[in-house]
Amino acid sequence: MGEQGHPELECGLGSWDSDMYGNHRILVRAPSGGPVFGAELPWRRRDPDPAAVDVIVLAPSGRRVRNTVPIEVTAGHGRIAFEPVEGEGDYAVHYLPYAHTGRPYYPQAAYRQPTPTADPGWVHRCGLHRPERVWTTLPRAEAFRYEAVSAVDSFAPMGFAATADECAALTAAHPDEPFLLFGEDRDRPLGRYDRLPARWADAVPFAPFSGSAARGEFYVLQTGVYALRGLAEVRTEVRGLPFPVRSLTAGGTDARGLPFENRIGIDAGRVHVLWFGLDVPEDTQPGMYEGEIAVRADGAGERVLPLRITVDPRTVTDHGAGDPARLARLRWLDSTLGQDDEVVPPFTPVKVAGRRLEILGRAVEIGPDGLPQRLTSSFTSAVTGTDGPERDLLAGPVTLTVGRPLDRVPLTLDRTGPARVHWSTEASGPGLRLTTEGELEADGFLVVRTTVEAVDDLALDVRLDVPVVAEIARYAMGLGLPGQVCPETYDWQWDTPTRNQDSLWLGSPSAGIQVSLRDEHYARPLNTNYYREKPLVAPRSWAGDGHGGIRLRTADGVRTVTAYSGPLRIAAGERRCFELRLLLTPFKPIRVRRQLAERYFHAYASPAEIAAYGANVVNLHHATPPNPYLNDPLLAADVLEEYTAEAHRLGIRVKVYDTVRELTRHNPELPVLASFGSEVLAPGPGGGHAWLQEHLGTDYVPGWAAPDVADVAVVTSGDSRWHNSYVCGIDRLRRRIGVDGLYLDDVAYDRTTMKRVRKTLTRSGDTAPLIDLHSCNQYREPDGFASSANLYAELMPYTDRLWLGELFDYEGSDPAYWLVELSGIPFGLMGEMLEGGGNPWRGLVFGMTARAPMTDVRPMWRAFDELRLTESEFTGWWVDEPPVSTGRDDVLASTWEGPGGTVTAVASWAAEPVGCVLTDADGPVAAYAPAIEGFQPERSFAAGERVPVVPGRGWLLSVRPAPVPR
Repeated sequence: MGEQGHPELECGLGSWDSDMYGNHRILVRAPSGGPVFGAELPWRRRDPDPAAVDVIVLAPSGRRVRNTVPIEVTAGHGRIAFEPVEGEGDYAVHYLPYAHTGRPYYPQAAYRQPTPTADPGWVHRCGLHRPERVWTTLPRAEAFRYEAVSAVDSFAPMGFAATADECAALTAAHPDEPFLLFGEDRDRPLGRYDRLPARWADAVPFAPFSGSAARGEFYVLQTGVYALRGLAEVRTEVRGLPFPVRSLTAGGTDARGLPFENRIGIDAGRVHVLWFGLDVPEDTQPGMYEGEIAVRADGAGERVLPLRITVDPRTVTDHGAGDPARLARLRWLDSTLGQDDEVVPPFTPVKVAGRRLEILGRAVEIGPDGLPQRLTSSFTSAVTGTDGPERDLLAGPVTLTVGRPLDRVPLTLDRTGPARVHWSTEASGPGLRLTTEGELEADGFLVVRTTVEAVDDLALDVRLDVPVVAEIARYAMGLGLPGQVCPETYDWQWDTPTRNQDSLWLGSPSAGIQVSLRDEHYARPLNTNYYREKPLVAPRSWAGDGHGGIRLRTADGVRTVTAYSGPLRIAAGERRCFELRLLLTPFKPIRVRRQLAERYFHAYASPAEIAAYGANVVNLHHATPPNPYLNDPLLAADVLEEYTAEAHRLGIRVKVYDTVRELTRHNPELPVLASFGSEVLAPGPGGGHAWLQEHLGTDYVPGWAAPDVADVAVVTSGDSRWHNSYVCGIDRLRRRIGVDGLYLDDVAYDRTTMKRVRKTLTRSGDTAPLIDLHSCNQYREPDGFASSANLYAELMPYTDRLWLGELFDYEGSDPAYWLVELSGIPFGLMGEMLEGGGNPWRGLVFGMTARAPMTDVRPMWRAFDELRLTESEFTGWWVDEPPVSTGRDDVLASTWEGPGGTVTAVASWAAEPVGCVLTDADGPVAAYAPAIEGFQPERSFAAGERVPVVPGRGWLLSVRPAPVPR
């Protein structure tokens, strides 16, 4: 059989139109003579219903053979009769033809159904109307070669299935074995194929596995378990080798640094592959080392596969991670890189003074019940500093009541690291016990988990009250509210199958709070077109027995957010966890000078072209030469490194598209991750691109496809060990390739991974990293009506810039929507616009522009430089006393003050043309509008003269010239 994995056919690659004829074919050689030939096709298929898929025969010239009759189509083999229309030669039998329908980037393969094309007269003349009588008499066209349209599409070597007869023979040869073991090297990963591979049908079970590893290498291998009867609780042990060994399949370290185990069961007649990693030390003596893999299952005893590992004299660096084909990057699966409580800039260590905890611009006082009793902010009203007066967010303590009196023990508080403080307390009451634990982190993340344990059967109505000062809670977002002025009253109930909603943000630009409700069963949902495949799970505690919800009420200057469970029954011995998460906003001061000085170029071009354009930061999207495949930029490491070096030489920083939401089919580890079931790849409906259907079977979520680079992706879980690998990949991108940061596009991971990413980027380079976050508007039905800014608020402490984004409304929305939903300013960030180029006049009052080269913003860049805005202090329209005012609530003005003088951006949300008199603290001011191509003509306005502003437009005005040097 050799290395190709097919017992009867040689395997290789061919070239044809796969969109017409599919990705696979078998070549048959027809001799001369005869009006018809029969071909036996040992295709060894795994698709669910081979008889429901058409078979197409092409002549040597590529012309379709219409006179073709399928005689028998089973999973193991096919029998067809065809007319040799071009005489002697090699004919191609295409057996999985499909048509891709739907959008190009989200295609759906529909396999072509059998369609009779043979001429009835020819069929009768050849006797094929009674094929069972003539099959044995037909002259044969011999099958000799299997071909795939590309290496990544090929079924070789592990995708050819053993026949039913071969499986029966193997079972009969081992009548007393509950399962059989087969060793296999890393370059032949089984992936998700769960039927016995043809390669193993003729192999010797339990035969010693021999492999070769380099010194310093993380060497991986696989053991296939063929279950002759159903197996439960499969466990493994590696014995005898002198170096560390991990069972990658059995479990490891999760994305939070905690150990976990996978429970493995295998149905009778199916195969499951177990992966192992050997950490060979660099100082290992070359030679052969013997050990064994022991596999056991409940009631099945133990079986052993001997190992013979030869360690070569050569030594590899980085455990072999520089060569992705080695699969050595699987070592990263259990990494805890960045998993610590150290501070990452710009945040500062948590200061502790009794129960008062201070972080950057904010302070928290913890009450005796473990809940915050006071929250304050010292951010300036412009959100440009943290040295403003301390203001209270809360009108009173946050309270959690269960309807029964409680006796409490004193609260204890300890620091787990510079960036985290932990506290705990307990309480008891009639029929119940309460345990409360809380944490505050340096970025403004505060969580309190209260666990109610029922001593007796209980009927409770749990209630949480968060009273927020109404003057602070001017705006709201979440729980079905897009960014807007906060309503006086609001009612909401849980509906997670269709609503990705569990949090509400209330606040103003310089002080705010996001309230999120979870329990111990929380699982991160999918997002961005995939929410319905894995929606939010309603917390059993807060949602209660279907009666829970949240209400907002305003009275006497206080907006109170109340979460209630409704009638809740808890049986004796049962526990319910009520988790309250608070994000204290803004996270950090906005950096306006940096915002205007960093000129982004978001498209592929050479560094010289980007420099000539005037940009100094480039985002390298996937499907580009230096970053061809989705979410694995290390696959083009050499090209990317060369590009980055040239960009740096020209003063351009390089950021790459890299997230874990989806994973390219070109990722060498994908078959291994697929074999882990739903641990890494999100479970789902299957379907999608033909490659996914042919190599992943079922139970996955189809991802993005990029036809121009033949890339196809599958959606990953929102929380898995792959995040550990991702963080290590980011470290390598920074240290080895030299990239300056990341472009994140609708991220799937949570704040824990985001924090690790930021720490890793910061620690692995000499300059501050750059991270920007892009999102398509997720306040849509497919995404569960989740406002993007609310959804990603937990990531914003560790990002530098927002790009919101596709499908956002820049024209019909009011200033509150712009401020809360688009700008990022209430969270300590600034942003850019995308959809239709945004609205440049309205965007400018938030310090926003569109992104080049989709929109030509060079005239604006030149204006920024001429007016010296990158050297100026910025004051937004939202402050209590803006430096320059229009006198209208629907025409807003934001101002820069610096060496270029005083410059004001004005934009209108008025429904009709209006005139505004610009004033400062001393009265009306004159204004000068410099000519800016595509934005405004040159014009001057005298002090007190009305500045005309049309709906949706505005001006950039110099209202006070720069002082003349003496």
